[in-house]
Amino acid sequence: MALWLVRAGRHGEHEKQFLDEGRVYLTWKGLSRDLGELETKKQLRAVLEEVHPKAPKGRISNNAGQIWAFAKRIEPGDWIVLPSKHKPAIHVAEVKGGYTFVPDAPNPFYHYREVTWIAEDIPRSNFDQDLLYSFGAFMTVCQISRNDAESRVREMAKQNWK
Repeated sequence: MALWLVRAGRHGEHEKQFLDEGRVYLTWKGLSRDLGELETKKQLRAVLEEVHPKAPKGRISNNAGQIWAFAKRIEPGDWIVLPSKHKPAIHVAEVKGGYTFVPDAPNPFYHYREVTWIAEDIPRSNFDQDLLYSFGAFMTVCQISRNDAESRVREMAKQNWK
């Protein structure tokens, strides 16, 4: 099992949709290709270079790592933390399904994973500062593993988020 950070848009603009639909989306604008068909990160980089031909190589590599994690590394049973941009709270979900691609979905909602929200609106103040630093990572999608984060968050769930 793993603990992942997934953001709901740069300004949290997709947060309500994530919570209401029981899904976390990979909201990369214009990325309307089925990532499940890709076998390597090199193939993903080629797709990203095609979709964003003027993007710097460093950005392509960074985005490829995040997108690959969403499509290929997150597994059912893993947990996701979604820091709210609208209030001082954290939402936590368990991943229920594999990667899903919907070609006719509205942009940017082509890619998602089904989740069950375990808890919503957990006060940030309930989390130790080192976890909050990890949840504040610059990335949109990343695994949170530093300082035994996953087992600590799972233990918090057992203790009613204390």
